[in-house]
Amino acid sequence: MNAATNPILASVQELLDGLDDETYRNVELSVRDHAVHGLGAEISVETELHLILLSKYMAAADGVSGAEVTGLKRLMDRHGLPEVAQRHLLEFDVSTVRPEHVAEVVQPHSSLALYILSGGTLLAALDGLSGAERTRVREVGEQLGLSAELIEVVLAEACLTAAALLKGDEATIGLIRPLRHAIFRLI
Repeated sequence: MNAATNPILASVQELLDGLDDETYRNVELSVRDHAVHGLGAEISVETELHLILLSKYMAAADGVSGAEVTGLKRLMDRHGLPEVAQRHLLEFDVSTVRPEHVAEVVQPHSSLALYILSGGTLLAALDGLSGAERTRVREVGEQLGLSAELIEVVLAEACLTAAALLKGDEATIGLIRPLRHAIFRLI
């Protein structure tokens, strides 16, 4: 992985370099709690920040909508990211990202690759998945070494979860969570 040529890696490294130790520790604890809840396993702060930028990249295939920006902000709030970090991530220019950069961020054909694809797809689905977003999700999924069938499962689950989130249907979200965890174990 080369932060000099991969805009996602470079942006996350720049952000982390600017956080003081206490802020980093608080973000780390929050990310750990969120990942265990969402993935069923712990992940690093760096990985979660990569997820945020990759999510923005997938959602931006047709432009970033207000619903998607709100979703990004909620995700960052859950992680306790300070305002300066949130601004940094929101200002990230996704036009410099290519699908092949994604495979440099996470090991292809892994449960983490599937988690990242799922999170990004969910963000994109908050305003409905456009044809451009579906195409980008498929391109990213392919770069991550995921089968076409598994990518379609991720697309379907993201649409279901987004609909429940938008309705504030916590009961359905709770029912979907074991499905999400089972999907992540398909690798």
